[in-house]
Amino acid sequence: MLGNYKLFNIEDGPITAVSSDIYIFNISRASYLNIENPETPFEVISSMYVPENSYEKIINNLSKYNKKISDSILNGIIVDVSYMGPQDNKLEKYIKRKPVEILPDHSLDGKIEMITNKWDLYQLANNGRGLEMIVKISIF
Repeated sequence: MLGNYKLFNIEDGPITAVSSDIYIFNISRASYLNIENPETPFEVISSMYVPENSYEKIINNLSKYNKKISDSILNGIIVDVSYMGPQDNKLEKYIKRKPVEILPDHSLDGKIEMITNKWDLYQLANNGRGLEMIVKISIF
């Protein structure tokens, strides 16, 4: 999957910047299922908690293009996923183009945790090898 993208700027543990607004999140597993999305007023299919220093690097990268972005919770759209096994192909269509939120967590060290209310995403993240998810964050 990564062959389709040109790596760009920051690489910080489980997060790789592909461009100014596209990031690869390497998620070891989905920690929980069936969230109620208390963090945002709109419906997302996943909340992704990243280490606080990684979150700050993403904010700094995005704020080069949009200063207002540092004042808000980061929201993005899933544009691609990487998974193992052909049996998972049918799950992918239910995940692409869906909204997610990215939140900092000071207790995470070198990993990303995901809370999701989408069964298909939960299955892919827990297939034994984790999941790489490419998320586009709008900067304008």
